[in-house]
Amino acid sequence: MKYTRRIQLTGGSTYTVSLPSRWVKNASLSKGSEIELSELGNNLVLDPRSAGSSQKAKILTISKSVEESFLERIMTSLYISYFDALTIKTEDIMDQKTRETIKRFARRVMGVEIFEETSNSIVLQNVLNSETFTVWNAIRRMSLNVDTMISDGINAMKSIDRKMMFNIIERDDEVDRYQWYIFRETKASQASGESNVYALILSRILERMADHSVNICNAIIKAKKVNEKCLIALSEFLGSCYAMYKDSMSCFYSGNIEAMNAIIEKKKEVGQLKNNLLSSIDDDSLNLATAVSEEILRIGLYSTDIAELGMDYLLANEISFEIR
Repeated sequence: MKYTRRIQLTGGSTYTVSLPSRWVKNASLSKGSEIELSELGNNLVLDPRSAGSSQKAKILTISKSVEESFLERIMTSLYISYFDALTIKTEDIMDQKTRETIKRFARRVMGVEIFEETSNSIVLQNVLNSETFTVWNAIRRMSLNVDTMISDGINAMKSIDRKMMFNIIERDDEVDRYQWYIFRETKASQASGESNVYALILSRILERMADHSVNICNAIIKAKKVNEKCLIALSEFLGSCYAMYKDSMSCFYSGNIEAMNAIIEKKKEVGQLKNNLLSSIDDDSLNLATAVSEEILRIGLYSTDIAELGMDYLLANEISFEIR
């Protein structure tokens, strides 16, 4: 939601602006509360999570036996919603399975450590300072992980290296860690302007690209028969989309709007590459080629989405822009 306020001059040298009452209430602020102010380009960021504010503590009580996957989803949602400390407790002595699920979750997410442990409770503490590790730091790390997943996928396909494919699948958890962190920090700092929103959208695109890399590996691993010639053709298609991905991330960071537009224009070209590939595949490999080429196509199309998002991000705060 956007608000408009008129700047007032008080005391001859101090500029003031009133805060929207709805925002103040939603941030649980009141008269005398402190907020942090920081500059983000031409934007002034107001963060209600000041150093003097009380910590955000949450409690999860488990009163019955729950499935491991369900407990993980609950803890993930609580992590994204943001907490400084999360106490997970049971009415009786916590069973070993629940304890191991909580500890595994703490290892999977970013910036969370076990602070305290008793017979019926575990306290998780947020120890990562979001000021020193911003969402854009997380984006760079995340994009590098996706980069290596795709490039290693190309090599694994060429050499039919299933061991490397299993390794690529395992690395998807690392990408998820960054995506959850970015989601959490974006939600926690809703008052910090629009830039984090672009990071959140980009992280979602990167997460989906990692998923498609995993799907490619799973499809090849599960295939009863793998034709080497087919995999070489698929690896070349993936190589073309990988080049688009590297170009899209490069122009996103550099702000090269002409290069962004050139990548966006490749949408039809990617689809044609897929059609050409499938028309050259023998019938006995067609099922695998169809499944894998669809995953590769998505990586290419997501690369054009990154370029479009880069253009949106670049022009978001521009009042005047010249095309030369």
